[in-house]
Amino acid sequence: MIPTDDQELIESFQAGDEFAFVSLYNRYKGPVYAFCVKMLLGRSLAEDVVQETFLRVYENRDRLLNTDAFKSWLFTIARNQCLNQLRRTNRQVSLEGQEHAEPVAPLPEIPAHQLEKSEKIDLVNHFLAQLKPDYREVLILREYQNLSYEEIAAVTRSTVSAVKSRLFKARRKLAGYMEPIMNRERQGARSPASAAPDAAAASGSTPPPA
Repeated sequence: MIPTDDQELIESFQAGDEFAFVSLYNRYKGPVYAFCVKMLLGRSLAEDVVQETFLRVYENRDRLLNTDAFKSWLFTIARNQCLNQLRRTNRQVSLEGQEHAEPVAPLPEIPAHQLEKSEKIDLVNHFLAQLKPDYREVLILREYQNLSYEEIAAVTRSTVSAVKSRLFKARRKLAGYMEPIMNRERQGARSPASAAPDAAAASGSTPPPA
């Protein structure tokens, strides 16, 4: 269910209220833009797709029969526009296709806890880019846009069980990408000074107390 004020705005928008459309645009352009940036792996294309998305929303407002489903309808349009844009730029878009053949780019050789916040965001985006589109989109819709499983199923035109399966695989894949950095962080948590006695004890050569 969407908030009552959204419901009223949507009904007013469908009745031809231009102010209501502007209000909906201002309310949802941020989430739609964030979704498009991560789907398109860049900001420049995302800006154009957001504008195209809301143009389609405006032109097809009579097709929204259930105002409660506005959010999933909006993201369905955004998703379709993203896929269209990817096709135009000859990027991988087949939701049944293989994963990227290119190897994952080199990772920073420092533990995760030493990264700045902006660097961590860039790192997550880097790993998101390695996921194939059908994994990436469900992860973005769930973790960043907080859509329900039912809403994601509507957006991606699939079943709830399929959404849950893709989310599980996407999270597992993302965790695999993160594992080298987390390993370095765990290793870095043990200083050489604290590790030396353990190594000596393990070899049976612990020095006698002074």
